[in-house]
Amino acid sequence: MARMPGAQYRPVVNVHHDGVRERRGLVLHVQDDTGSPYGWFNTPSSQASSDFWVRRDGYVEQYCDTGVDYAWAQAAGNPFYASVETEGHPDTALTGAQLEAVAHIYAWGHSEFGWPLKVVDSTTQHGLTYHGVGGAAWGNHPGCPGTLRRAQRLGVIARAGEILGGADGTSVSLAHVVAAAQRDPVAAQGSTTHRAEVLVVERALRAEGLLAAEWVDGSFGSRTVIAYAALQRRYGYTGAAADGIPGRASLTRLGAAHGFAVTA
Repeated sequence: MARMPGAQYRPVVNVHHDGVRERRGLVLHVQDDTGSPYGWFNTPSSQASSDFWVRRDGYVEQYCDTGVDYAWAQAAGNPFYASVETEGHPDTALTGAQLEAVAHIYAWGHSEFGWPLKVVDSTTQHGLTYHGVGGAAWGNHPGCPGTLRRAQRLGVIARAGEILGGADGTSVSLAHVVAAAQRDPVAAQGSTTHRAEVLVVERALRAEGLLAAEWVDGSFGSRTVIAYAALQRRYGYTGAAADGIPGRASLTRLGAAHGFAVTA
């Protein structure tokens, strides 16, 4: 049975047994209330439940055998994605303890089911998505989990990667990548600083369509700097903030999209 270590297991009646058709990932929800929803989820007339609930202090409850039985959290999405309700309201962010707990849930799902360390805004792609993206087919909750919590998915994936040691063991040091971006362009042709980590970033830039394959060589040279600056502009940065030198926020976002964690 797929039960997460560290979660308080409290099975409820509102589940579809042996109904999971595909293990695509996790859907983030907001409770829009406080206190454990166990009683509500264990009442047949409510027609509601989720796989997990995370309290503001990081305490976790699990309500069904995730990956085997599906909860009643996002209508048409239930057979394909697990779900996590988070205590609080759409106009408030996840607490640090909640983000940590959701990251542990996701890291567990990565190990148990192969959920990729990736943020997606989709009802079909594999990764960490959110309730509102599903529209009417997913119950018509466009404001769930709210813009603040929706944006925190990047942090969840980054932290899950740290817990796991990176997606499939892959992580890059921000300090190393910045050092390479500063040194390699002025060094002799082909010089590399922290080659292995730069290759991870360059492959992601290549996947984003910003760097030609011939420049994916482990050297954070001028072509890679130009490509990274283009990425920063794509993310909305301007001026000096789009100089091609990676910052934590942009590198974390790139890593969340392409399966690597960012460390100090």
